[in-house]
Amino acid sequence: MNFKQTVRNVVLIVFLIFLNVMPSSAFSFRNMTLNVVQLTDTHISEREDTSYKMLSSSKALLEDAIKEINSIPGLDFVMFTGDMVDTPTVDNYKSFYTILSELDYPSLNSFGNHDSSVCISGSDECSSGLKIDEVLNFVKKCNPNYMFDNTYYAFTPKTDYRIIVLDSVIRNEVTSNGYLTDEQLVFLDNELSQNQDKVVVIFQHHPPVEPFKSDDHSIKNADKYLEILRKYKNPIIVLSGHYHATKIIKEKNLVFVNSPSLVSFPNAFRVIKITNYRDRTDFKFLFYETRLKDVQERAKLSTIAATTFYGAEKDRDYSFTIRKSYVKPQKSPKKEKAKKEKNDENEDKKDFVQEDQSKNGTDLLEEMMENEQQI
Repeated sequence: MNFKQTVRNVVLIVFLIFLNVMPSSAFSFRNMTLNVVQLTDTHISEREDTSYKMLSSSKALLEDAIKEINSIPGLDFVMFTGDMVDTPTVDNYKSFYTILSELDYPSLNSFGNHDSSVCISGSDECSSGLKIDEVLNFVKKCNPNYMFDNTYYAFTPKTDYRIIVLDSVIRNEVTSNGYLTDEQLVFLDNELSQNQDKVVVIFQHHPPVEPFKSDDHSIKNADKYLEILRKYKNPIIVLSGHYHATKIIKEKNLVFVNSPSLVSFPNAFRVIKITNYRDRTDFKFLFYETRLKDVQERAKLSTIAATTFYGAEKDRDYSFTIRKSYVKPQKSPKKEKAKKEKNDENEDKKDFVQEDQSKNGTDLLEEMMENEQQI
């Protein structure tokens, strides 16, 4: 073994001791950290710009984002949280996956209200475009990473993490509101119940906690959803889009993250780094804006409340820690050893005193017997 290798091994051992962990075949530093990208509301389209969506530049914006993502080292995967296309046509989906083929990292997605047609409940009337089962089949053919039969699913990318993807879209009425079916709420509760020792990351289109009030964009049964989340104490983060707004809201062990749209101001996406330790979980959010500044400037000028969608600084680049209150602090081995030595010393003193007292009692008894014999 050469000198450099010896030094590296020593440094590794010291680092392990510092973290208070023992090396084993099951342990991996990489398992502790999850690096993901969230892209949302790309709205790929052939249409002209709307009042606030830069649809004519939607493809160029996604191309730019993918080039930027490819330059970021060490990512685990990219998640699209809905509204991948503006209208669910075959051409739009072909454009989306053609651009996505340039991505160097694996990707998955949740579905948004623009991603499939609406079929009115109680009738045969459907809006134009692909129905959700057709979209799901198309996605599975274009993305080999999508190995799930449903529009909601869960998987474990690393030992410390459980990923849950939910489908909050209402497809039997024309609405921008969301809803979680009873089946999905049971699915969510079961997943959380079985993964209380992990950091849970939930992706979905509609946010359960709104970045700002909107009666026609919210989840209708958000109260039931939040009731389930609040039963659990492990770190849980929910990442969503839909509102095109930038917001981070913390509630004890829960983190609600709303991310901006790529196609409207501020034309950005997020990189999320999560590091899980025994007693805490560290979160780091990085905000990546498009490099197409002319498009971003047009988007800003067309947005009435640009600051609302851009968010405060702590809603963009932000780091914080969630302490695991249910984990008892681990005692220092040195302190435990000192405590044991002190206890042993006290026991020795106690034994010595008891022995001395016993001896004094025997001497006194002998002295009394001698005096009685003399009398």
